[in-house]
Formats: sequence, structure tokens, C-alpha cells
Amino acid sequence: MHLHLKRYAYAPGATLGRLRVDDETTLFSVERPWLGNKPFESCIPQGVYRCKRYSSAKYPDTFEVCDVPGRSKILIHVANWTEDVQGCIGLGLDPMPDRFGVSKSRDAMNRFRARLRDVEEFDLLISQYQPEYP
Repeated sequence: MHLHLKRYAYAPGATLGRLRVDDETTLFSVERPWLGNKPFESCIPQGVYRCKRYSSAKYPDTFEVCDVPGRSKILIHVANWTEDVQGCIGLGLDPMPDRFGVSKSRDAMNRFRARLRDVEEFDLLISQYQPEYP
């Protein structure tokens, strides 16, 4: 299985994107800004990463983004704002209109979990949005 996260907004305080899960499910993402892949402060570099099922008391039933150079424990989890992530990826149903963040993160994570309920691993492509011109 392959998922694609297209980042479309880079700001000094946040990075926003769209995560295509399948033909029926597109979620939005919030991450920290790009700060050179600095642990706990930066979003991760663009690329292809293997994601494996992960669960802990604080972050149950989610996925870890593996093999990020110089980083570990990069999770996909509930988060509405960059303050809620420390280098991880937060999911929401929609971007917030007045601030860099996403709405209804718990609902988004429930959809994500439902779509991936039988999946143990998947590949995640992270890229920058490129508009298509005729």
C-alpha cells in the first residue's frame, strides 16, 4: 500500500499538506516548519518512508514513520496545531481558515485507522505540491 502526502504550504511556523489515503479518503496534515530535519523542531525531509504500525499508552493504534535520517519515533497522530507535534505528523479533516492548523483531528485519525485497520505497513511518499500547467 502507498500513501502520498503532498505539502502545499510552508510558513515560518508550520507546514501543511494533503494526505491521500485511498480514492475515497483525503485528510489534511500539520507539521512543524522545515528547519533542516532538526529533531523535535522540524518536519522530516521529502522522500519515501516505510511506516509501521505503532501503539503506546499516549499514542495508541497509529503508525511510525521509519528510517528518517537522524530521527526516530516520528508518529502520525492526533494534532490540530504545530504545538501538538514535535517532528511528527498531525492529521485533520480540513485546514483551519484563520491559522496554520487542521480541524477535527480525532475524527481524522479515526478515519485513518478505519482505512488502515488491516494494514501493518505502508510506504509514505512525502512531496511538495507542484501545480500542473497545460
